[in-house]
Amino acid sequence: MDRVEIAPADLETFVVEGAGGLPVEFRLFSHFQPIFSLAHRRPVGFEGLIRAIDPTGRAVPPVELLAKAPQGVGRMLLDRQCRSLHLRNFMRLGEAHGWLFLNMDPYVAIETRRFGSYFAHMLEESGFPAHRIAVEFIESPLDDEERLVAAVEYYREQGCLVVIDDFGAGYSNFDRIWRLKPDIVKIDREMTRRVTVEPLARRMFTGIVSILHEAGALVCVEGIETEAEALCATEADADLMQGNYFARPAEQLPAADIWGGLFSRLSTGFRADMMEIRGQQRARLEPYIAAMADAVLALSGGVDRSHAMRALLGLECTQRCYLIAGDGSQIGASVDAARNVNARDPRLAPMRPTTGTNWQTKPFFRRAIEAPGKIQITRPYLSATGPKLCVTLSFALPLNGSYHVLCADLDFVALSGNDLSFDPVKTVP
Repeated sequence: MDRVEIAPADLETFVVEGAGGLPVEFRLFSHFQPIFSLAHRRPVGFEGLIRAIDPTGRAVPPVELLAKAPQGVGRMLLDRQCRSLHLRNFMRLGEAHGWLFLNMDPYVAIETRRFGSYFAHMLEESGFPAHRIAVEFIESPLDDEERLVAAVEYYREQGCLVVIDDFGAGYSNFDRIWRLKPDIVKIDREMTRRVTVEPLARRMFTGIVSILHEAGALVCVEGIETEAEALCATEADADLMQGNYFARPAEQLPAADIWGGLFSRLSTGFRADMMEIRGQQRARLEPYIAAMADAVLALSGGVDRSHAMRALLGLECTQRCYLIAGDGSQIGASVDAARNVNARDPRLAPMRPTTGTNWQTKPFFRRAIEAPGKIQITRPYLSATGPKLCVTLSFALPLNGSYHVLCADLDFVALSGNDLSFDPVKTVP
């Protein structure tokens, strides 16, 4: 490990029992990593990160430092000492507006009342406003999550923001979101890495961010190391970003006016990428949209279904077409493309449409019937009649005095060219 030299005024000491019962003294100091808002093009917060060196000058990783702290009082004292050190150093650096993110060990949080209200006393003594503190609960197992809920409410009552760290890893999952109702959720860095190398992860990433927004949280993507990862976070509509691509943790805070070029480059790259991607995706869909429009005209003109759908069924990615009445019930059997008839999976036979099948709850029906005269397209989903990932084109048209919905299921993998990040919903005008 690297050896570290620091100024004595910036550190504290933490002593643990070493080999033979002899005390081992670690020197602790703060680094801060900015957390950026893309919309504001500047840091809006800073995470306090503990750094430690042992008596030989070796840099000690935080995980190793925590492991050396004895369970119980020792672990609590280290957690408190780290937070106090970060707050003191942050105030010394003179940042007047941004949040200070302080990592909190969930074990220490649930024991707060037993060990005494140190946190409230620390804020009162320092004069630092609670609304600028973001208490970040690190990923850690707990036997009693209900006690964590009560602990979180304590910090919320103090006026702090509540942050869930490492979402998507270990114990930081949707269950904690429902229970803790955080103000900010940090996406785990491993998920951040995967979105640029796994197309399916990239497509799901946008949905995860959207669900977290609907849960009432801001979303921070952490661990961003590359421009590609930053662009993926931008496309997913993340609110905040953190990582070495923007700024590495340091003892000093960076100047506030040095980020203009980086964010201009990101914005330009995002626009260029989106224009190119949307253009390619629109070109893939255009033949199907045109064939759907022709089928609608033919049906409206009285042509029977099999002839009206023939050109649409002849396109490479079309799996089947079917017509739905205004009450959601399917009219007759689906018309399969010739290539699809023998591709059915017998394991899913119970899910095939039969007389009485009703699609009124499905997005392809609801969206079409709510917007007659406009082609709709779904997000990818598993077609039980395939079974393949498919997207469904749908169109509500008047037939025999009431609206009907024409649907066409398209093979999503073939349509996307194996690019599972393809988002058809954002492509259809």
